[in-house]
Amino acid sequence: MAGNDVVTNLRAQLKGAHDWLEGTLVDVTDEVANTLSEGNVASIGANYAHVVTAEDYFVNGLLTGGMPIMMSSSAGISVPPPFGGWAEWGRTVHVDIATQQAYAQQVYAATDAWLATKSDADLSVEAETPIGKMPLGAFIGLWILNAHTHAGEISCLKGLRGMKGYPV
Repeated sequence: MAGNDVVTNLRAQLKGAHDWLEGTLVDVTDEVANTLSEGNVASIGANYAHVVTAEDYFVNGLLTGGMPIMMSSSAGISVPPPFGGWAEWGRTVHVDIATQQAYAQQVYAATDAWLATKSDADLSVEAETPIGKMPLGAFIGLWILNAHTHAGEISCLKGLRGMKGYPV
């Protein structure tokens, strides 16, 4: 779409982040997803659920004023995520990986559809976010960073279990 170079780029980056996260989850079973490691670290399933539920909340709730998908269909989590600090939740939530992955695909599709309606100019508009006011494009950039960061945590936790971490 002409005049939407930044939007097109962000859509591609989000797709890449989603694909990388999903690829990192290859071979993760419910048992692996919900096993806790030593120390104060969230489970693989909680890291994954954090990324997906946050994106769902931001797009389908906060930015559109609608209802997050997790409110109308199963997100595959035993307890909804809290606002703010999620350390305790990350060590207690149970995640059904297959259900979470199906839910994630719905969230990714909704995000892409919503972002496809935006213009490059829309991305410079200040948005009220949970971490303060910032340009919408910068806020979306944080979602990309969040997906990659948690894919790294998942990869590390898989490696500690003798599994292959990243998809390549």
